[in-house]
Amino acid sequence: MSGIVLIFEPDLMFSSRIESGVIRAGLEPKLTVTIPELERFILESVPKALLVNLDALGRSGLSLVGSARVRCRVIGYYSHVDSALGAQALSNGFDQVMPRRAFVEKLNAILSDLSSS
Repeated sequence: MSGIVLIFEPDLMFSSRIESGVIRAGLEPKLTVTIPELERFILESVPKALLVNLDALGRSGLSLVGSARVRCRVIGYYSHVDSALGAQALSNGFDQVMPRRAFVEKLNAILSDLSSS
């Protein structure tokens, strides 16, 4: 495995889909499902990327995750009904944000890019 991809996704059905893609890309997935757990992983590890469910993170957690940007690529996805949350994530340092549907469509390309960098 050539790098850790930290995933913040409390929905275990959806997270398993992301984890499978990460493994297929030759990367190592690390799943977090609570904000304290996410914070601990951010402080203790240097992942290649952080994939974040913005709806589960909420506005209060944006600066925490945005601060990880200096160490890794930070990508957020959100429900299509809350584009304001996506805009706020960008202003808090996220590299990329998109609606969940677009994230699913682009996941393989994102992971391929990560594994080649």
